[in-house]
Amino acid sequence: MIGKEIEEEIEKDRVGIIIVGHGSRVPESKMVYEEIARMVGERSGMKVQVGYMKHWEPNFTKAINTFIREGAKKLIVVPLFFLPGTHVREDIPVLLGLKEGEVPEFGYDRIELPDDVEIIYTKHIGADERLADVVLDRVKDAL
Repeated sequence: MIGKEIEEEIEKDRVGIIIVGHGSRVPESKMVYEEIARMVGERSGMKVQVGYMKHWEPNFTKAINTFIREGAKKLIVVPLFFLPGTHVREDIPVLLGLKEGEVPEFGYDRIELPDDVEIIYTKHIGADERLADVVLDRVKDAL
């Protein structure tokens, strides 16, 4: 189980997982992100927060700053996006200070990280083969 492996490798209270979601004008959509964050937290035993690019709070820079204020020293930023679009390739890395470029006009600024805080920006969800199982489960349910 992945959660057990993570638990043995790190000091959980010093690490924060930020799941970056796009956000939506449809209020019910927020529950999907929050439920995924809850499951990740349960399985990993780590603190998890969703930060949104648009429409909802906290935006993802606020989520990161919350972890920094709470004493996190390692922040793992996971973009919950299927495609490597502009947010994944440009906006998020620029806001994290991992890439040069113009700060997108979302109403928040580039993150200022303390020297003792490490940011790890993971790959987006992409075409993970485990998604095929989810699709096939939906097909089975429909038949």
